[in-house]
Amino acid sequence: MKNGKTVIIVIIALLALVSCGKNTVLNPDANDPTAINFGTSNTLDVVTWNLRTFPEGTDLTTLKEMISALNAEVIAFQEIMDYNAFMDLAEEIPYYDACVYSATDTYRLAYLYDTRSVTVNNQYTIFENDSNPFPRPPYILDITWNNSNYFIINNHFKAYGDNYIDESDSWDEEMRRRLACQKLDNYISTSLSDKKVIVLGDMNDQIAEPEDYNVFLSFLNKPEEYYFADMPIALSPTYSNVSYPSSLSHIDHILITNELFADFENAGSYCKTILAENWMLSWNTYSSTISDHRPVGIRISK
Repeated sequence: MKNGKTVIIVIIALLALVSCGKNTVLNPDANDPTAINFGTSNTLDVVTWNLRTFPEGTDLTTLKEMISALNAEVIAFQEIMDYNAFMDLAEEIPYYDACVYSATDTYRLAYLYDTRSVTVNNQYTIFENDSNPFPRPPYILDITWNNSNYFIINNHFKAYGDNYIDESDSWDEEMRRRLACQKLDNYISTSLSDKKVIVLGDMNDQIAEPEDYNVFLSFLNKPEEYYFADMPIALSPTYSNVSYPSSLSHIDHILITNELFADFENAGSYCKTILAENWMLSWNTYSSTISDHRPVGIRISK
């Protein structure tokens, strides 16, 4: 991995202190109650979205409309319970193809990608036989967009816990999430060194927590190598910007490696929670027919 530039480190430090800067725009579409459009024609737009046991109770027609409206190059999904139902969904959305992994029978990870702008070079899972840190093995999508190569790592970490890392219990939820981060850090450093990597998904924990029980220190303690693009949200959580508003928790994250720092500092780049419920004009309707998670997206301008 390349050495991080001093300016990047300074910017990250300032964000941690004051949560401000050009990449802290959290919800630029909030004034339009039906607008969830996220992508543009000249930016790489990647979204993570937990669909909560899809397709159980899902309004499929509305979901198809919302996915098209997002206009993202890649959407990483969690909690796909039915492979065939997801593939059927993909067939009905113009310009998108699907990738769904077979590492688990339920709670699968999946992707939709825009075939007009994205080429999938490879797809594969890692840590398939390591269920302690990874109850759902991470799912990697190797893509080319705008003549550049990117690796997207989709995750769904272990849920629950008590904000306490029990060092004596290897099955403690926080222990498992911490180990998952440590293993991902090692994998990226050894297998994807100098690659443009985006790590995202439902990570079931918060990144702006005290060190005593922060499971993400493997990334946070290496600011020259990693940056949580959604850190401004985590530092200033409100009902209107967190990914899991029912408990005022921000647990869906997007992490980038330093090969993307410069692009993320370009004008027009930012990360935000997408107020998907605006499409349905009601959180109650959205949460009962689509998901209890909001999507989180990153826009990268080259």
